[in-house]
Amino acid sequence: MTGPGYDLLVGLHALSAVVGFGAVGISGTYAARARSLAEPRGDDGLRRYFRTGANWAERSLFVTPVLGAIVLGVGDSSAVSQPWPWIGLGCWVLAAGIATGLCWPAERRIQIFFADTSDDGERPAPGLVELREACATLQWGASAVSLCFLVAVVAMIWQPR
Repeated sequence: MTGPGYDLLVGLHALSAVVGFGAVGISGTYAARARSLAEPRGDDGLRRYFRTGANWAERSLFVTPVLGAIVLGVGDSSAVSQPWPWIGLGCWVLAAGIATGLCWPAERRIQIFFADTSDDGERPAPGLVELREACATLQWGASAVSLCFLVAVVAMIWQPR
């Protein structure tokens, strides 16, 4: 398949990757800012960014492999036997594992810090030391996710055979 329908699918696939992986990277940047401040609770921008709840822009990265599979299914079927889609999928698996296992739990701890209450309401919110640890985890995780994204983008564009 070629034409506007195929181009739209490729565009949606790329958009979901940019939004999902980009949002994880932005969270790492905000974590670096929170980590560097002496009193981060006073920063309204950080309080707004780390408001309680899921960051749905980050979760859009789960759409990326689905759209990629659709693109491969309706496009040139010989691409499946080439290494570049598998490199991209491997990068996505690694990035998704880092995001779900490291970044999002750290982000949740940061949200609890800014909400001034724990998950169950009985324990005090994490202190500054715990915030800095969560921020460091989120920063490193976001950097690793960004590196995976970069490798995947290079593989998708270069398409090694």
